[in-house]
Amino acid sequence: MTEKTEKTENGAAPKPARKMRRRKRASAFAQVMKRVTAGAENAAELMRLGRLGTPYVASFDVVREERVYRLRHYKGATPLESKLCPVLLVPPLMVTSEVYDIAPDLSAVQMMLRAGIDVWVTDFGAPEREAGGMERTLDDHTHAVSTCIDEIVALTKKDVHLLGYSQGGMFAYQVAAWRSAEKRGGIKSLVTFGAPVDIRRNLPVPAEMAGRIIAGARIAIERPLQAIEGLPGIFTSTGFKLLSFRKEVQQLVEFVSKLHDREALEKRESRRRFLGGEGFVAWPGPAFRTFVDEFIVHNRLASGGFVIEGRTVTLAEVTCPILYFVGTNDEIARAPSVRAIAHAAPQAEQYEIPVRAGHFGIVVGSKAATVTWPNVIAWVKWRDGLEGKPAILNRPERHAPTEIDDEEMDDVSLDVEVFYDIASSAADAVMRRATGIAKEAGHLIDNLRWQVPRLSRLRKIEPGTKISMAKVLSEQAAAIPDHTFFLWNGRAFTYKDADRRVSNVVRGLVASGVSRGMKVGVLMEARPSYLSMVTALNRMGAIAVLLAPDSTRATLDQAIAAAGIEAFVTDPENAARARDAFRGEVLVLGGGPPRADRPKLPDGVRDMELIDPDSVTLPGDLEFDSARASDLAMIIFTAGRTRSGDQIRPARITNRRWAFSALGAAAGCALTSDDTVYCCLPLTHAAGILVATGGALIGGSRLALASPAGPMRGPAPPGGAGSGPHPSLRSAPEPDGGRSRGSHFDERAFWPDVHRYGVTVVFYAGEMLRALVDADPSALDASYPVRLFAGSGMRPAESTSGVAEARQGPR
Repeated sequence: MTEKTEKTENGAAPKPARKMRRRKRASAFAQVMKRVTAGAENAAELMRLGRLGTPYVASFDVVREERVYRLRHYKGATPLESKLCPVLLVPPLMVTSEVYDIAPDLSAVQMMLRAGIDVWVTDFGAPEREAGGMERTLDDHTHAVSTCIDEIVALTKKDVHLLGYSQGGMFAYQVAAWRSAEKRGGIKSLVTFGAPVDIRRNLPVPAEMAGRIIAGARIAIERPLQAIEGLPGIFTSTGFKLLSFRKEVQQLVEFVSKLHDREALEKRESRRRFLGGEGFVAWPGPAFRTFVDEFIVHNRLASGGFVIEGRTVTLAEVTCPILYFVGTNDEIARAPSVRAIAHAAPQAEQYEIPVRAGHFGIVVGSKAATVTWPNVIAWVKWRDGLEGKPAILNRPERHAPTEIDDEEMDDVSLDVEVFYDIASSAADAVMRRATGIAKEAGHLIDNLRWQVPRLSRLRKIEPGTKISMAKVLSEQAAAIPDHTFFLWNGRAFTYKDADRRVSNVVRGLVASGVSRGMKVGVLMEARPSYLSMVTALNRMGAIAVLLAPDSTRATLDQAIAAAGIEAFVTDPENAARARDAFRGEVLVLGGGPPRADRPKLPDGVRDMELIDPDSVTLPGDLEFDSARASDLAMIIFTAGRTRSGDQIRPARITNRRWAFSALGAAAGCALTSDDTVYCCLPLTHAAGILVATGGALIGGSRLALASPAGPMRGPAPPGGAGSGPHPSLRSAPEPDGGRSRGSHFDERAFWPDVHRYGVTVVFYAGEMLRALVDADPSALDASYPVRLFAGSGMRPAESTSGVAEARQGPR
């Protein structure tokens, strides 16, 4: 036996063995005490200073600083030295720009700099710590990103790869669409990370049900939403933590277990502090409210028709290449909501890369370092012609269910294929049933909320009831002042703007001698000023006589005589014809103040755009919106045939007749503020002025007037409602020989308009849609937001249906 194992007579171990065990216990205790002491020292320093070590800050220059942003340029290869196009990184509003540069080992900026890429960042700062920061609008931020692009292009002489994370990716999409609409280049490609496009697909319920849930929630939070100054950063930080609670607990356990290891703590310090709250900033109230209404409630990023600085924009106009990253474990931007870009931007070349990570892990963490950023670098080099196409982009698209991260399931070895097949089959059956029930319940809710009140109001209309087109506009301007009403020529005008414009036009009419009861001829193209004029005449109790701008001189003479027109209003394009046809005073409205591109007005007409409405004193007996249901509102003309030949016949439209048509259209088509109504009918046509326009007004919907002379080209000119050149719109030859006059319909402009405005309901008459039905398929009609085509007179083989459901688009 050796000395260690030798026993004494009483069984006790010898003294050397006991000493060795005591030394081991003492050494272990000393190690524990050392760890405890080190941990206590580190904890004390954290409590005293709030951090361990010096903060990590990458080196950059602020190239430009404005009220809303700072343009950072990180120090690496100079712009002129780099062979690659620069990248511009855009952060979300609620997260600081350091999300791209948290720590040396987690820095996207450093990885790209090492690859020779010129890196820039739009830094929105912390709004809550800057003067006027909490008053920023969503337009301020999109304009900031666009300005940064212009600055970088000017300095580098190269286009920009625009990269955006989460809401920053939504900004990237919006800016690309905006610049496409204005025919401005500067964007080489788009790269987004966890950027949702169809918010309704973020909920684990059918899209129709999700829309109702979101709309209901928006009503519930109306008052607090209007009252808040903004969304505090702590709110977003807490939301991140709640959605990744298990990760938070895991990181807390790891932090405590490594409290003694200063080197390990310092390595993770930047990330800990970022996620602990320093990386989250406030979301300004105006920007937050617009984001909720435009992109959550109305879902306009998916459907099109969102508004930036008064211009309507759609992702369908984006043509630059798009690479989007999908977090398969992302609970904030779920995969279906991100993948909706495939339908929203059908003209763009698109590629998807799925990443087994959550919302934050897509851009920060081990997966980002091994999957996301290496592939971004490869993408940039491929697009700039320095390398071939990345291998990962040659794989077929994987639109699989959300996967579980392998790193998070190391202990799981259970084969779940059989269970998945059984469960998914049962779930599909349940979901189909639930979807059917949800649709039935949804239609019932729509009837109770929209149709029933409108039909009830319609039944209660008596001859003395105060109701009119102008009165409904004033009601909507009071109820939803900042909601968009007119959409025309790529521009947007709110209900408040429209109501103010109408009141100003009334003052101009009073200054020009027009009074209550007068019959005023209106010869104008379809434009906002046309509707402003007709509504203004209705507001003051005068009678609008609607004259088609493509009428012959003989037809105009018949109309003037038949209606007994006492005054005449026209637009600059038709001023000469009006002056020639009417002997009395001719007033001109539209086109804004005189400028070089505005048609020159003939002698003997009065330009109402030069009248200062504030200088006009209204008569004491003039009461706005006092018209009653039995009062005459307007006169339109219909075609007729007599023994002496073709004639036009005046049709007298009372306010009651207008209300019946408008309320009936709004109820029958279930129009709401979610809808955008497309009017490609002439506004002199009963269906155009009574049904399409009236229905949209009653429904609180957006009214899109068909684009003049085809799709928009270039930026719209500045000015108020009705500003800008408006080429004459003449009747196109009708396929049925002219029996149905769809004079303003242009099938070439239809699908671009649908996407640009986010059209959901289209009103038509007769054979005007025949060319659209017979047209060859295109990328733009592969998916669209239209839910309903409504009208009569078209002659399909089966029937002459008045209301037809559209093929369901990506709503």
